[in-house]
Amino acid sequence: MDLGLLNILEFFLFFVVFAVVFQAFNALHIEKYFKKGQIWQIQIIYIFSTIIFTYLTVKALMNLIYLSLSIFS
Repeated sequence: MDLGLLNILEFFLFFVVFAVVFQAFNALHIEKYFKKGQIWQIQIIYIFSTIIFTYLTVKALMNLIYLSLSIFS
């Protein structure tokens, strides 16, 4: 499989996983661990946590794809 095609797959996979992870983080209700009125801090934590976990999930999935392609080709 072409490396450029895999990069495009990883790019689109990032946004799909981002939406899933963002919904998962919204279900956690972490705002109870913050003081009242600290909305911007909660938003920053949500955004950075979502980006970090999305990146790790996509890299793990892409690593599995690379390994399976190297094994079966």
